[in-house]
Amino acid sequence: MTRGAVRASVALAAASLAVAGGLVPSVMAGSDEATVLAPGMVIERPLYRGDTHRYQVALQASEYASLVIEQRGIDLIADVRGPDDGPLAEFDDDIRPIGEERVGFAAGAAGPGTFNVSVRAAPGSAAPGAYTIRFADRRPATDADRALHESRALRLTAARLYDQGHFEAARWRLERALALTENARGPDDADTAAVAAELAGVYRRVPDDAKSEALFQRALSILDGTLGPEHPTTAVIRSRLALLYRFMGQRAKSEAQLRQAMDALEKAVGPGNRWFVSCMATQASLRHDGGEYDREEDILRRAMATMEQAGDTDNLAYAELFMNLGEADRERGNYQHAEEMYQRSIAIGERVLGPDAYPLAAPLQSLGVVARERKDYAAAQAYYARVLSIRERAVGSDHPDIAQVLNNSAIIARLKGDIPTSLAMFQRALSIWEHAAGPYQDATLISAGNIARTYAAAGDAADAIVYERRADAILEKQLTLNLAIGSERQKLLFLNSAAPRTDRTISLHLLNAPADADAATLAALVLLQRKGRVQDAMADVFAAARHHLVDGSDQDRLDRLQSVTAELSRLALTSGDPSRAAERQAMVAALETQKERLEAELSEHCAVFRAQMQTVTLEAVQAAIPDDAALLEFAIFHPFDPLAERNAEAYGPPHYAAYVIGRHGLPRGVDLGAAAPIDESIDALRTALRDPRRTDVKTVARDLDRRVLQPLRSWFADASRLLVSPDGALNLVPFEALVDEQGRYTIERHATTYLTSGRDLLRMQVARVTSGPPAIFADPLFGERSAGTASGRGARRSVTSTQDLSSAYFAPLAATAEEARAIKALFPDATLFVGARARKSALQLIEAPRMLHIASHGFFLEDTRGAGGNPLLRTGLALAGANLWQDADDSGIMTALEASALDLWGTKLVTLSACDTGIGVVRNGEGVYGLRRAFVLAGTETLVMSLWPVSDAVARETMIAYYTGLRAGLGRGDALRQSKLAMLKRSGRAHPFFWASFIQSGEWASLSGTR
Repeated sequence: MTRGAVRASVALAAASLAVAGGLVPSVMAGSDEATVLAPGMVIERPLYRGDTHRYQVALQASEYASLVIEQRGIDLIADVRGPDDGPLAEFDDDIRPIGEERVGFAAGAAGPGTFNVSVRAAPGSAAPGAYTIRFADRRPATDADRALHESRALRLTAARLYDQGHFEAARWRLERALALTENARGPDDADTAAVAAELAGVYRRVPDDAKSEALFQRALSILDGTLGPEHPTTAVIRSRLALLYRFMGQRAKSEAQLRQAMDALEKAVGPGNRWFVSCMATQASLRHDGGEYDREEDILRRAMATMEQAGDTDNLAYAELFMNLGEADRERGNYQHAEEMYQRSIAIGERVLGPDAYPLAAPLQSLGVVARERKDYAAAQAYYARVLSIRERAVGSDHPDIAQVLNNSAIIARLKGDIPTSLAMFQRALSIWEHAAGPYQDATLISAGNIARTYAAAGDAADAIVYERRADAILEKQLTLNLAIGSERQKLLFLNSAAPRTDRTISLHLLNAPADADAATLAALVLLQRKGRVQDAMADVFAAARHHLVDGSDQDRLDRLQSVTAELSRLALTSGDPSRAAERQAMVAALETQKERLEAELSEHCAVFRAQMQTVTLEAVQAAIPDDAALLEFAIFHPFDPLAERNAEAYGPPHYAAYVIGRHGLPRGVDLGAAAPIDESIDALRTALRDPRRTDVKTVARDLDRRVLQPLRSWFADASRLLVSPDGALNLVPFEALVDEQGRYTIERHATTYLTSGRDLLRMQVARVTSGPPAIFADPLFGERSAGTASGRGARRSVTSTQDLSSAYFAPLAATAEEARAIKALFPDATLFVGARARKSALQLIEAPRMLHIASHGFFLEDTRGAGGNPLLRTGLALAGANLWQDADDSGIMTALEASALDLWGTKLVTLSACDTGIGVVRNGEGVYGLRRAFVLAGTETLVMSLWPVSDAVARETMIAYYTGLRAGLGRGDALRQSKLAMLKRSGRAHPFFWASFIQSGEWASLSGTR
């Protein structure tokens, strides 16, 4: 039987259905004939995609009619038109295929009339279904009936105005509709929630993000209590709140809301539902914001395939998917394909809404951007002129959508050399965005940055620095508020999106104004604020503080601080009513004052809070640098050329930069040059350091010194201590092994301490109370099984050649027991965990020992398959039972991720006397993802770790000498340096392989705190 025959037979069978009140012949699908409904009538009919069934209801003056439509396997929409054939209402309240639409309308007092009701399948409904329509009631209209009738009419008009870009006109109609619905249904009714959510969507475009968020939250509060959080209607509104958060730049909150909405929709209506597809579009946009364009495209393609399968392609939602695909292509530089996607989006929009429809402005503007990237400025201006014409007719001249066009037009003026016109447009756009979007929004940041770039392009460094400082201040506020929530991945994505801003600030100093003290100060401050920022954010300050608070009033302060921070984040990162900009700014200022007061009060009572919440300023960091020390702050940056016509051409290949900061005076910065040759030199040195047979190690070390330290040496020559904050591959270099112009190792002239960022110095100023005695883990009983890949007896090696630990074998390390006993003799109160006692579970139970010494095997698994994932799961330590970890309940493998959860706040020193404990996955700006990061997150003050495998005997000798120095009162850095210098002088030990592997990071003072 053909598909057409099946359809005909279903319709024919439906014609014989019995209907209450008499037999009513079913209207064939697609027929224009209308069925007259009378009270009590019930009609059941099949419904196919593309069909429209028409009904008529006659009412006397001031009468009210109620219809109930039961959806049986298909989601449908009911439209109501008045006696004059004007549209009155659209009912689409229940999006489930098995659900119910309740349709109500009232006749006016002027006289009788016939109302037309149309029933059609909702967009995206691919499979046929059926429905039952029942004329439930006809009676005199009450005030509530008339109010709801008027509300529905206002909502329909508002939707049409919204599509036309008349957001303010739509707003006041929905305000009226909400008041009518609330009076008729009550403040906690689902209909009230629906209107509140519609109004929230309009406020997002007015724009007033604060009101939009409040209305969405109100709607969700109602629906969570009435329909429940798993109901698809609730999920739809939650997905729209997620979209709001995405536009507000609060990606972590957006993803959290979206995930909950998608889970509920998938269970209730399936992944083919139109609203689930809408969620996919938001999900793709979040991937776009994080620069994950391939993942974005994959999601968009799946969303398009879903709509195509449902035949749901002649609408704006489908057009927007083409638009978004074009955006992903444009970001990847595929302009031809991007242009094709924009044109397809426009073609659909023009067909559906006409040539001047408001939604067409977005793809038209993107076409202008593509034309600009191709340097076809005339075409770009033509596109922008059309966009401006469309938008000004709808929203006037002071809406943020106008500021977008002004911004893009200003870029064209700058590229054509008309700097005054460009600056005037940029300034106007900045003014609009500041008042409409708020002082900390992305748009305001972009505008300030563009003004800085324009001044730099014109050679006006002084004004460029003023606006670059303004842009950096906005970004700092965004970082503070956005990094307070979300996963590490979300934090990294947010910080990665900010990386070009750092590039611009460093470039403004080093390339455009190298002699300008203000430019140098700003660049140094930005590095101090941003390097290692995610690591700081992941060291959950609130959780740590709560763990160490004992006063109930401080607990209350912490609760209030979290609440104030959340409210400040909401206000500062959202747009608001432009007419109330001054009031909003006053509220932000008041919240910031309250936040600072609470932080100050908590800082007086809680050391962990005091350490984490200090304001990062250049002056504060300089005050923490000893007189005899110099901070070397390295950074990888992409040189930025403000004169470049295209952004793709503006950022050059990565370079290394370095800033030398002392206690007094101004920072000094230098561009060290392209990263590639420096990285090659780093690789050469690391290879030479790991092989004690190499006789050219000094030559190789001199080459790297010439590239990274020699250009700085005149600025730190008098410092006895170097505080080194590396970046990129420099994280894996022992600076003590570099060789200067006189052929001397750095260790012979300077003590060296490593930091994630110079910001670490602020936390070092806060005293920490130690709660437990030292703990020593050594000579673990790894267990025996059939040996796989042996890690070698007598050597503390890492497992790097396999993708997992399934074939690894950890050999006994007898010398570590001697090492442990020697340390125990020096520190008699230490607790020994050796043999079978050196278990992971024992380590996890320890709370803040004064010192923690772990002598064992380390491992670092290379990601040879490019699988990615959390690098903290690919590195760790082997403890008792490590060779039996697959079979034991108490696994002998402690990953770095697990180590990061240890309670080491107050621990003075952690020594990882194992191989490769200082290596891992290097992430520019964030340091090394491995054990060194894990133990910093756990809270230790100082970490001693290794950069390559060393022999058991050498490690034992180094550690015993180190702890002997500590016992004698030497600093945690100086004791290690003295042990290294002693080994350097020994016969056969001069090669850095023997003495340079272990490095010290963090606080360098003695165990008593003396420097």
